[in-house]
Amino acid sequence: MPSRDQGVGTDAGPEKGSRTGSRPTSASRSPKVERARTAGLVKRSFAETLALASDGGLDEQGLTAEQIKTFVDARNRSVDSLLAAFRLGGGEAYLKEAEERFPDHPQVLIISLSQVQDAEKRLAILENLKRVAPDNSMGNCMAARALFQLGRKDEALEELRKSVGKPLDDFTIASAQNAEEAFLFSGMPPAQAKLMALYGGTKSLVLQLRDLSDHMAKLGEEFRAGGDEASAESVRGIQSGLGQQLQGEGTLVDMLVGMVIEKKALRDIDSDEARARLEEIEQLKQNVTGRMKQVTELMKDPSVAEGDWALYFDRAKLFGETAANDWMLEKYPQR
Repeated sequence: MPSRDQGVGTDAGPEKGSRTGSRPTSASRSPKVERARTAGLVKRSFAETLALASDGGLDEQGLTAEQIKTFVDARNRSVDSLLAAFRLGGGEAYLKEAEERFPDHPQVLIISLSQVQDAEKRLAILENLKRVAPDNSMGNCMAARALFQLGRKDEALEELRKSVGKPLDDFTIASAQNAEEAFLFSGMPPAQAKLMALYGGTKSLVLQLRDLSDHMAKLGEEFRAGGDEASAESVRGIQSGLGQQLQGEGTLVDMLVGMVIEKKALRDIDSDEARARLEEIEQLKQNVTGRMKQVTELMKDPSVAEGDWALYFDRAKLFGETAANDWMLEKYPQR
């Protein structure tokens, strides 16, 4: 999964700290990689690709513009194929076509949102997202963040209240599946396609939830300063709930961001219960990151069967990264 995003513990906007194994632009690729990409699918063994992923050096996606075009045409320029083409470096024209032909598709709106930083423009996209996907709290949370940025605190708080009790989906798994199908279509072996798809994704919107959490904490402080303790506690409850929700999502990035958010909500509470929960969060963080490091080390072990890695990547998509890590470490203990 895209679990190696940089800066999970620091503030980052959509333009930084949001991509795992990111593919640089053609201007920043090495001449060797660019020549290989132009010639066709980069010739790299699965073991080499796995080793690069373990070191955070999976720096390009490996499909040529012609391969991407052929895939999109073969899929009748479906919305999934267009989004995969955009993600894999085919160019903004693919996203523009998706926006024009599928303006009400939730995943199109999410990806469009990730390309825009202006708060007013984001709100326009988010109004449509909330309309077509009312049960996805990502629309409410991102709208709240934009409203906070514009100083419209009352409206932001209303969006936060509307977010409570809804699932949160940034379409990480759908995006990975689309990319995997493009790789497979172009002749990449299955395990390698799964790896490239999962480790090339972004979590930019989830990372932006940390900034939203900061706005929530500040709003709570303002309520307390004004003597409105009930409203302050209401905001804290929403903030803590968002953190706990993220900790139950599929990727390690989701979990770590959720921990940061919940810790911010609890840090000023002087109670044994709050201190115990903070200690529990820290222990959980040490456990999950430690096991991820163990799996990362396994990626350098040539004795681990390629077929088991394919199963690992499937399990990460189906059951979440933590569960997949547990499965792999049970199968290959003490390596």
